[in-house]
Amino acid sequence: MHQRTALIGDIGGTHARFAICDIDELSVSHFAVFTTDMFKSLPDAVAHYLESLPERPSIAGFAIAAPVIGDTITMTNAPWSFTRKEVQQACGAERIHFVNDFEALALSLPYLKEHDKHRLGGGSPVEYAPLIVLGPGSGFGCAGLVRHGKAWVPVAGEAGHMSFAARNDMEMTILERVVDENGHAPLQAVLSGRGIEAIHGALAEAEGESGDDATAIEIVRRAFADDEEDGRARKTIEVFSDILARVAGDMALVHGARGGVYIAGGITPKILDILEKDRFRASFNNKGRMSRFLQDIPVFALTAPDAGLRGAAVAVSNRFPMAPAG
Repeated sequence: MHQRTALIGDIGGTHARFAICDIDELSVSHFAVFTTDMFKSLPDAVAHYLESLPERPSIAGFAIAAPVIGDTITMTNAPWSFTRKEVQQACGAERIHFVNDFEALALSLPYLKEHDKHRLGGGSPVEYAPLIVLGPGSGFGCAGLVRHGKAWVPVAGEAGHMSFAARNDMEMTILERVVDENGHAPLQAVLSGRGIEAIHGALAEAEGESGDDATAIEIVRRAFADDEEDGRARKTIEVFSDILARVAGDMALVHGARGGVYIAGGITPKILDILEKDRFRASFNNKGRMSRFLQDIPVFALTAPDAGLRGAAVAVSNRFPMAPAG
């Protein structure tokens, strides 16, 4: 197997995606996706995936939904904890690299094709201006991408653990539902699957009802079902979209993201019908005297299922550059 071919993993709170990638051409083969609850830890999932391959690459890279700090990595929204050495032993790679999952997504942005994204308004991207990617899934993440010389440099963080700021009585009810034992209401408790459930419950409470304990998947299905009318489910996704747009606008201001804002996450493709409405863009732009600045910033829904894998491949290629010819 060619030395520039690598085992790549994109490991989220709900799904673990694997592929074999050419880390220079960014081509993907042998794609597979598993749910994280199928395995006790990442090394077990890696070993299972590799059973189907005739050869093992000598290079491996993983995008992880967690802070990638130190030797032991503990997943934020999955019950997995593992060491770098354990994963390296499981995949048999000579060289291995780990990055945050949104850092990988950020690195994928310059390589996206038109069919990988869906425009949600705004003007044209400013060449070489900062970009950001953010999104809801099992949790909430965000990363920036800035140009330095001829290279793109990712700026990762833990935006999902910022405090959720309620702006009205309904959002205060949501906040009260997600606040933890330390009095902290993390943003990812609202902009996530469980956040959809919290919003749905808050709307039921406002209507004087107890709610029906519907899962996020069921709420989204009801919101867009043609064969049934569920006003509360639809309102849930509208409130969720309002908050997502507002936070996206905040992060665009923080990063000066005139190169574009990308909305990723497993939930995003499922709610495009609402994200396309003028309401989303109005909430994104609503920043007082800075509204005009935001009006020109293009926003895209990131729809490519392998963007995280491709971004992780970019990170590995950057970490292990090709030796010069001769």
